[in-house]
Amino acid sequence: MRAAAIGAVLLAAAAPGSAATRPPPVVEGPFGRGAAQVWLLRPTSRPRSIVVFGHGWKTSPPSAAHPWVRQFAPWLTHLVAGGSAVIFPRYQLGTGDDFGAARVDSYRAGLRLGFARIGVAHVPVVAAGYSYGASLAFYYAATAARWRLPRPVAVDAVFPAGMIPGALLPRPPPALDVLIEIGDRDTVAGAVGARAYWRWLGSDARRHLVTVRSRGSFVADHAAPKLSTPTARRAFWLQLDRLLAAVGG
Repeated sequence: MRAAAIGAVLLAAAAPGSAATRPPPVVEGPFGRGAAQVWLLRPTSRPRSIVVFGHGWKTSPPSAAHPWVRQFAPWLTHLVAGGSAVIFPRYQLGTGDDFGAARVDSYRAGLRLGFARIGVAHVPVVAAGYSYGASLAFYYAATAARWRLPRPVAVDAVFPAGMIPGALLPRPPPALDVLIEIGDRDTVAGAVGARAYWRWLGSDARRHLVTVRSRGSFVADHAAPKLSTPTARRAFWLQLDRLLAAVGG
C-alpha cells in the first residue's frame, strides 16, 4: 500500500470521539521487501523523538482486511501529534513465519532502512512494542550498538511475549528506562515473558513492572492495548507519553 492509501485507511480507523479525531498523519511506505519492510510516520515539524513501534504477532499478511498499521492508528496519530516520528517495522510475512531469530533479523533490517530514511539525528529514541513486538524491543535495546543503530534510551514493553529462541540477548545496557506492563486478564502472553525480561533486566530504579488491572467495562486482556477508549489511553498511551517526557522527547 502506498502512502496516500494508508493515510486513508488510518483516517477510517480514527473513531469519532476518540483522541484520534484529529487528521491522521501520512504514512510513508512500505519501504523494503518482504519481512524487512518498514513504514514511517512524521510530525509536521522536526521530530522531538523517534518511537520504534513493534506490532504483535500476525497470522495474515497486510491487506485491506488485515492492515497492520491501521490496527494502532489512533495511538500512532497521538504520538505523531505529540512530536514523535514513528518507525513501524513489519518483521514478518504473516504466513509461515517462525518465532525465532529470523524475526529479529527482519526487524533489524527494517530498522536500518527506517532510520536511514527518517533522516533525523540527535533526538531520543524509545523502543515501544506490544506482545511479540515488545520482545523485539528488548533485543533492539540490548544489541543496538552491534547493529550500528541509534541506542534507545527507554523501552515500553506492553504485554511482552517470551524470550525469542535462538536470538542473541546480551546483558541489558545501563541507564535504560524500562516499563513492562502485564494484563491481569491476559491469557495469551500472560506474565511469563514479562517476568523473564524482568529477571534479565535486574534491579534498577529506572525499571518498572506494572500490572494493568481490569475495571468496569475495561478488561485488561491481550487485546486491550489495541483499544483507544479513555481507560486504555490512560493505561497504555499515557505511560509511553511519560517515558517520552522523561527522556526529553
